[in-house]
Amino acid sequence: MLGGIWYNGTQSSSWAHDEAVMQATSQAQTDNAARVREVEREVERLKLLNQALWELLRARLNVTDADLEKVIRDVDLRDGVEDGRMTTTALKCPTCGRVSSSRHWKCLYCGQQFEKPIAG
Repeated sequence: MLGGIWYNGTQSSSWAHDEAVMQATSQAQTDNAARVREVEREVERLKLLNQALWELLRARLNVTDADLEKVIRDVDLRDGVEDGRMTTTALKCPTCGRVSSSRHWKCLYCGQQFEKPIAG
């Protein structure tokens, strides 16, 4: 009889644990969905900002879409790979010659500032 009581208590505890795991999983999924929506809104906002900036520059500076495409390609190739992304890469410091990550945008050894993107 005691074995049955112990088993029932263990089974009840297991169900409570399973329920807690399911609730935590559900909450994590809800949190992730909210983060995805937030990132999507930010991407849409940045697309709008970029389009507005491009239209302003095109009108004020009399530059063409081809001019923009060339600069985009040049910036894309700074990391040595034409892949449509800005990627962290090793940069050789022009002052001390040591290598630092482009993520820092300055030499970790001598403090020389590297050219960094205006919006990055």
